[in-house]
Amino acid sequence: MNDRRLIESFTNHRILVIGDVMLDEYLSGECSRISPEAPVPVLAVASSRLVLGGAANTAHNIVALGGQCVLVGATGGDDTGRALGDLVRSAGIEFAPVRHDRPTVRKVRVVGQQQQLLRLDYESAAPAGGTAGSQATALVDMIKSHLPGCSMLVISDYAKGLLTEAITQHVIQAAHEAGVRVVIDPRPQHGAFYTGCDYMTPNWKEALGLIGRTEQAPSAELVADVGRDIARRFDTNVLLTLGAKGITFFDKDGAEKFSEPAVAREVFDVSGAGDTVVAAFSLALAAGATERDAIALANRAAGIAVGKLGTATVSPAELLSSGSTPGRLIDRSQLGELSAWLRAQGKRIVTINGSFDLLHAGHVHILREARRQGDVLIVGLNSDQSVRRYKGDGRPYVPEADRAELLLGLRDVDYVHVFDEDVPMPFIEQVKPHVHVNGAEYGENCVEAPLVKSLGARLHLIDRLPGLSTSSLADRIAGKTQTA
Repeated sequence: MNDRRLIESFTNHRILVIGDVMLDEYLSGECSRISPEAPVPVLAVASSRLVLGGAANTAHNIVALGGQCVLVGATGGDDTGRALGDLVRSAGIEFAPVRHDRPTVRKVRVVGQQQQLLRLDYESAAPAGGTAGSQATALVDMIKSHLPGCSMLVISDYAKGLLTEAITQHVIQAAHEAGVRVVIDPRPQHGAFYTGCDYMTPNWKEALGLIGRTEQAPSAELVADVGRDIARRFDTNVLLTLGAKGITFFDKDGAEKFSEPAVAREVFDVSGAGDTVVAAFSLALAAGATERDAIALANRAAGIAVGKLGTATVSPAELLSSGSTPGRLIDRSQLGELSAWLRAQGKRIVTINGSFDLLHAGHVHILREARRQGDVLIVGLNSDQSVRRYKGDGRPYVPEADRAELLLGLRDVDYVHVFDEDVPMPFIEQVKPHVHVNGAEYGENCVEAPLVKSLGARLHLIDRLPGLSTSSLADRIAGKTQTA
C-alpha cells in the first residue's frame, strides 16, 4: 500500500485513547529587557494560546491525521477542565470524561523570541494514587464499552492519577479479548502496569527508567541491550525513540529488527513529539501497514512535529509531502494542497523546471541559486515522454524515476513534480510560486513569463556555468570529444 492510500484510509479507523489529559497554554511575546526588580527577563505578552496536552494531544494527532478517536481521561470540576473539554470536542474527538477530585493539570509555557523561557505547572502536589474502588470498576466498564468498533487501544500514561496496575491490566486483557492491539506510551514509575501489551514506545530516558538503569548516552551496544531487556521483561514489542538517532524496533523476543534514522530538518520544539509518534504508528497499524512501514510513517510525523513551536499536530498533507522520495515526489493532485499549506506556514515558494538529465555541476549550480530565492524549492521535472518529444528518441539518458531520486538527494531540492506536458505552465499554475527561476539564456520573454507575471510572481534568471551541458557530458562519455 502506498503512502497516499494508507493515509487516506485513516478515516476508516477508530482509535480508543485512555490516559492523563492536560491543558497546555503558551504565552508568547517579545523579550528585550531585564526587569529592574530582579535579574530576570521581562516578557511583553502578545498572545495566549490553549492547546491539548498529554493523552489529549495523542487523541488530537489521531483526528488531525484523519482518524477517528474516543478519548477517556480524568478532569477536575474546574475552569481548566471545562476549557479542556471544550477544546477536545471542538477538535472532533469523542470525549468520555472521568471526574476526579484532583485539579485538571495545566502547563503554562512562557515563550519569547520563539524560545521557551519558563514553564509553570498547575497540578496537585500530592502523590497520584490512581483511580480506585467502585470508580475504578466504572472506568474499566466504560473502556470496555468503547472497545467495539475500535481498531487500536492507546494508553497514554503521564502518571497523573488515572491509572493503576489493576486497571491497566484489566484494560489490556479486555482489549485482547476484543481482538484489539494495545500501544502504551509509558512512564518508568508504572513499569509493572504494562506487562503483556503489544507495543511500548519509550524514549531513551524512559527506557532506562523502566529497567532501573542510570542515565547514560545511547551507544549502539547499549541501545540493543536496553531494547532487548524491555522487550523480554514486559513481553512486548518496543519502539525505542532516540531523538536525533531516530527509532529502533525490537520484537517481543528482544531481537533488534530495524532502525529508522531521524528525518527532522530542523528541531524547533520537542514538546509532544512522542504523542505524534504514538498517534501515527497506531493509525498506520490499524490501516494495515507493516510494523516497518508504520514506524517509518511515525518517524516522519515526529520530524514534522519537532519543527513546530509547542505541542502540535501533523496533517495528512504534511505527512504526504515529507520524508523520503515517495513523500516528496508530488503528483498533480497534491500540488495545490502542498502550496496552500506552505503559504499558510509563511514560506516563500520557488519553482524551476527542466529535464535534469545526467545530473551535473551546472544543474547543482542553478538549483542552489534557485533555492536562495526563497524557503522552499519545488522542481518541475519533464517526464520521459515529454523529454523525448522535444529532445528526440535518444533522450532522456536517465529514466524519470531515477532523475527524481537524484534531485531529491540534493539538499537544495524540497519537492519534485513530474509532468507530461511539453511546457511547464500547468505545473506553475498549480503551485502559484512567489518566484519562478529560469536560465538567463531564455530571457525575460521566456514562455513562462506571461503566466508568472499574471500570478503576481517574480521571474528570476540565472546564468548557467559555461561549458557544462548534458549533451556535452554525453559526448565526452561517448568519447566524441577530447578530455584534458
